[in-house]
Amino acid sequence: MNWKIPLVGTWVGISLLCWSALSWAAPWQQLRPVGQGEMHWLWFKLYDATLYSQDGRYAPRRYPQALSLTYARDIDRQDILEATAQEWQRLTPGDSQAQARWLAALSGVLPDVKAGDRLTFYVDEQGQGELWLRERPLGRIAEPGFSAAFLAIWLADNSRDPALTRRLRGQP
Repeated sequence: MNWKIPLVGTWVGISLLCWSALSWAAPWQQLRPVGQGEMHWLWFKLYDATLYSQDGRYAPRRYPQALSLTYARDIDRQDILEATAQEWQRLTPGDSQAQARWLAALSGVLPDVKAGDRLTFYVDEQGQGELWLRERPLGRIAEPGFSAAFLAIWLADNSRDPALTRRLRGQP
């Protein structure tokens, strides 16, 4: 009965392949959704947003967390950087040195996005952020305060779109 040995070897190979695929999964895929919503500018849909946490509940600065944005249209990275800088100036006025460091770090990893692209910002247990495009890591951002400041654009009480903030936080 020689057919059993190749079958066992195949089964082991398939098992190892599945284990390998799971071990390389993006880190936020282990998190649970908290809430989701859409961002619009005038009458244009910009993106769908989903917030994730370990237990499916939002708590400020309790990590890991991830924010995924699935874009509905093409947006140039420079436009994203400018909008991010404007939001940081609005949310944390007077902290221009930190904002300049944060923006420089973000500009080093941020791509142009196309309609259908999913950009995910994952924050690990230590508060270090990493940007992903689809399931591909773009880079880690280790600047102090960056992760909280970046997530605040969507999650702060005084965010630009309070209704989206409430939906992302899982609030009514």
